[in-house]
Amino acid sequence: MTPHLPSLANRLAPLVLLLAAGACAPPDLRDDMPGRAQAFPPIHEQTVIPGGGERRTWSQIQAEQSRADSKPAPQAQARQAEEPQARRDSDGTDRPPLKRRRGSSSPPPDPAVLPQPPRPIPVPPPPSSQSATDAFKRDLIRPEVDRMRTDDAMGRLDPLGQRDLMKRENDLRQWGDPLAR
Repeated sequence: MTPHLPSLANRLAPLVLLLAAGACAPPDLRDDMPGRAQAFPPIHEQTVIPGGGERRTWSQIQAEQSRADSKPAPQAQARQAEEPQARRDSDGTDRPPLKRRRGSSSPPPDPAVLPQPPRPIPVPPPPSSQSATDAFKRDLIRPEVDRMRTDDAMGRLDPLGQRDLMKRENDLRQWGDPLAR
């Protein structure tokens, strides 16, 4: 046995402790549906001690929060009551409400003065590869046409071969072969 490897009991001890803690947990912390993933255990009556030191349960905190949300904030009511008085001048006459401005008070700069984006440099279109393709096709078909012409001159070309020769000669003409008939 090697001393640097933990024994089986040492490796399984944390698992055994977790299982035992789950079995001994109070009923409100046990999961009712063990196959369901639970983000947080239920904490209905868990005691919370806020910074002031008073003890309150979670349900008490939620109840206070819902009461506070239902009432308008007293600071907002005070601000609303103060606004009409603040809009009066020192002599007691009303003045129009102040409008809030957004952005700069200076006019926008002249667009002609602003730096212009660089203009794209026109690029010539790529050279056509059609002439190179046609030359390749001519070079590929020309030896076969020469052989077929020789066979036709000697009378060894059947009517289907003559038809193929005419097609190939037409292709050579179309591809710009100076020797095509």
